[in-house]
Amino acid sequence: MRSALHTLGHSAIAVLLLVSCAAAHAAEPPATPTLPNVRAVVKQRGKAVVKIETFEHYLPGIVRRTVRLANPFPLRSTLRDVASFAFFVPSAVIYPLRKHIGSGVLIDGEGHLLTNHHVVRGADRITVHLTDAKGVRRRFKGKALGRDPQTDIALVKIKPKDVPIVSAPLGDADALEPGDWIIAIGTPLDLTGSVTVGVVSGRHRQLGANALEDYIQVEAAVNPGNSGGPILNTRGEVVGIVALGMFPANNIGFAVSTALITPFLDDFKTRRRPRRGFLGVSLTDITPHVAKRKKLDVEAGVLVSAVKRSTPAGRAGLRRGDIVVSVAGHKVAKARDAQMIVLRAKPGTAIPIVVRRKGKLVTLTPTLRKRRVPFRIF
Repeated sequence: MRSALHTLGHSAIAVLLLVSCAAAHAAEPPATPTLPNVRAVVKQRGKAVVKIETFEHYLPGIVRRTVRLANPFPLRSTLRDVASFAFFVPSAVIYPLRKHIGSGVLIDGEGHLLTNHHVVRGADRITVHLTDAKGVRRRFKGKALGRDPQTDIALVKIKPKDVPIVSAPLGDADALEPGDWIIAIGTPLDLTGSVTVGVVSGRHRQLGANALEDYIQVEAAVNPGNSGGPILNTRGEVVGIVALGMFPANNIGFAVSTALITPFLDDFKTRRRPRRGFLGVSLTDITPHVAKRKKLDVEAGVLVSAVKRSTPAGRAGLRRGDIVVSVAGHKVAKARDAQMIVLRAKPGTAIPIVVRRKGKLVTLTPTLRKRRVPFRIF
């Protein structure tokens, strides 16, 4: 009897210990996210990142920024070009004043690489420096095949011939979420192959720097020279092209989402610029204030504020006052969501749009038209 009680006491203590351990384990905070294997990603994709040098001629009578000048005054319609005359004489003598540095990333084995439009804008000569698959430093002459000033993206082509080059595939930028790890590689301040690591700070940022914007905000150090370099996910896929830094803070950067690039690569190669869809409708985010002023029965959503009959939206039957529920099968909560879906589609695409009109759901199917590019002399 005594030994049985003794055994029972030990069993009770063991049960109590197990319960307390389980409770302590349940009370533990969630595990800290582990860093990705940056070394493996850089080793695999680092050689796909290139250094781009562009050169501008400031000599009299020579083509400068694709404009032929009959006089030595390299002036145009911008203040920057007015100020450039101060560098006219020195730049003809001092070589670095005519050189600009940026980054890029090879996306296939044929020698196509992505960079920023502002990196190659006005360049009379483009030189691409890279390290091939065998570790040999090489230099190639680049040619800008396609440009899109509206998103600040350019496609450059080199001829690698029989040189084994490393490329990085384009990934799904829509799969990114705030807090996901990313890796930035580029040539900041002429420091080739610099690697910085951070996280996605935000998505769908719009800063007013370009006509079309869908920036990925990253918490990774980017500096002058990182422009055109890639933002990689943990699988080594390109999900963005660095375009802007928030100076003097060097750990806030903005990258153009590959969702605005991938659907139009063929256009870049064959037509020199992307052909984006145009719907022809003005959309407004519904807020409590807008809902009260418009006497709407909802306090959130997307409202059609204006539409012309001659546009694809007008011909399909969209009306002012319609509340947009979904576009191309995707629910939209903000006007920006609908805009991005249209901008990613090509002309001639028929996209179903579901709207709520007088309490009923109506499905319309406009066929997108080609978006016009603003006319610019320079």
